[in-house]
Amino acid sequence: MSDVDQQVLKAVEAALKDNPKATVDELFEIAQGVNKAVAELSKRQFHARYPLQVKRKLSPRRPRRPRKPKAGARRARKAPANGPVRDAVRAIFLKFASDLAAADARKDLVRVVAGVDRYVDEVLKATGSH
Repeated sequence: MSDVDQQVLKAVEAALKDNPKATVDELFEIAQGVNKAVAELSKRQFHARYPLQVKRKLSPRRPRRPRKPKAGARRARKAPANGPVRDAVRAIFLKFASDLAAADARKDLVRVVAGVDRYVDEVLKATGSH
């Protein structure tokens, strides 16, 4: 039994709505009444496949808290919103990231990283520092 049985999922969801503190054993018993094949799962597998998914679905989403900056972290200078130099440097960094992502094998990744000087030269040229 590899797929989630929607009838079992609905039964587990209904049981958890009625009793949010229902144990895995109780839910496992209910699920076996809906589909005998559930008995082939270990309780751990059953819990991961059914009650855990239902609890995630039913739980209210909490907003993420913004991360606090680490102590001693430097604040970056704010760059101009839209400048041609900034756009050129950004494009070079995106090309570098794209080349890294496109590397299929380890040797390709090494080749891209070993050629980092080419990207540095492009950045220097774009900023007028070269």
